[in-house]
Amino acid sequence: MAKSVPDHIVIGAGFTGLVHAFLSLEKGESVLVLEKKDRAGGLIRSVPTEYGIVETAANGILNCWELETLSSRLGLDLLFPDADAKKRYIFSDKKFKRLPLSVFEIIRFIFSALTVPSKPIPGESIYKWGKRVVGESFLSKVVEPALGGIYAGDLDAMSAEFVLGKFLAEDVPLWKNFRSYANSRKGKPKLHPGRKGTVSFRGGLGSILGALEARVSSQGKIKYKQEIISLKDIRKAYPNARITLATNLSFALKILKAEFKELKGYQGMLETLPIVSVTRFGKDSILSGKKGFGVLFPKDHKSFSSELGIRTRGILFNDFIFSGRTSDGIHSETYIMGGAGDREIASKAEEEIISIVEEDRKKLLPSGEIPLNHYVTVWKDALPVYGPQLFAFNRDLDRVLPPDIKVEGNFRSGIGLKSILERAFEQYGPKTS
Repeated sequence: MAKSVPDHIVIGAGFTGLVHAFLSLEKGESVLVLEKKDRAGGLIRSVPTEYGIVETAANGILNCWELETLSSRLGLDLLFPDADAKKRYIFSDKKFKRLPLSVFEIIRFIFSALTVPSKPIPGESIYKWGKRVVGESFLSKVVEPALGGIYAGDLDAMSAEFVLGKFLAEDVPLWKNFRSYANSRKGKPKLHPGRKGTVSFRGGLGSILGALEARVSSQGKIKYKQEIISLKDIRKAYPNARITLATNLSFALKILKAEFKELKGYQGMLETLPIVSVTRFGKDSILSGKKGFGVLFPKDHKSFSSELGIRTRGILFNDFIFSGRTSDGIHSETYIMGGAGDREIASKAEEEIISIVEEDRKKLLPSGEIPLNHYVTVWKDALPVYGPQLFAFNRDLDRVLPPDIKVEGNFRSGIGLKSILERAFEQYGPKTS
């Protein structure tokens, strides 16, 4: 039973907050979670429809020993992708290609990887780093769609030191930095090769959120519809509790700058990007007989235009990735749009967004069939801009925050659910008996 006076206050009941609350409970602490909405989960929801499951945010998590451990403790079985769905494509020259590079471009990249110092220079953008280290062709055809698909950002505005720094810590060529990074992780438990890659759960990612919420509610306490005004109020109500702030960037800055004057200067400097996802159900696939995980569409780093005028950043092939995601004979494709260069799409009506998706799809498959249904999700503050300002903000957080206040989220030292899990497990350490 939860203590009346908690040891640990967690603000936010999204994935980050629930993971921290769960691990804190596992360490024997009493926990209170405060959530401003009337439900837990944050961006992540798995919505069942008559055609199949819709993921409102991520469709899976990169597997790691931390996820294996967490799933086991929650009594959940991981769902692994179908072997045929591991192929990832990049759209180039009107085709879905596994590697959109010529032989000469591949040789150029290999030469650079073997010879050019790859550690990011302070203040260097991803675009400038890419031109210097891997060459313009590899940058535009591989790096841009890959990082654009993950961060939805502008390579000119993204900090290479922030995004790549932990992988490229030494002033040596790429291959040596990758070897050093791999060596630094040798002490961590290893996964069986067949268990690597993106995984999910039978009922979608919502399954792990539901399991976390149930466990935290039963062993700790979650209060919904809580309006958090300031850290000072929480400290006054719970003077001996430590606090973990697990919210989005905008709310975190709002709360923190009122308490720490060193952070006030970041108001108006830290931008966020909108993301729009549309899950489309139909009886045909744009892969036309092939199978795969997804396809990315390279964008020009200045105009953000792409080949054929495709507005979509990437498409996930949900029913190919995980079995049981749709009804028999139905295909599910999730179109990801928005981010840098296309912020306005988040303000459009749902019907207009669907029309844009269908226009893009017609360019890829002119003879495509009529869709059965669409499910639109709009997140206006989904991802932060991973630029030098956010990098500086993170360094200042580490410098000014007292030991009893932690800040976690996708704006910290690594994007993605896997990074959030790794940082949380590192903080709480092994489970106590």
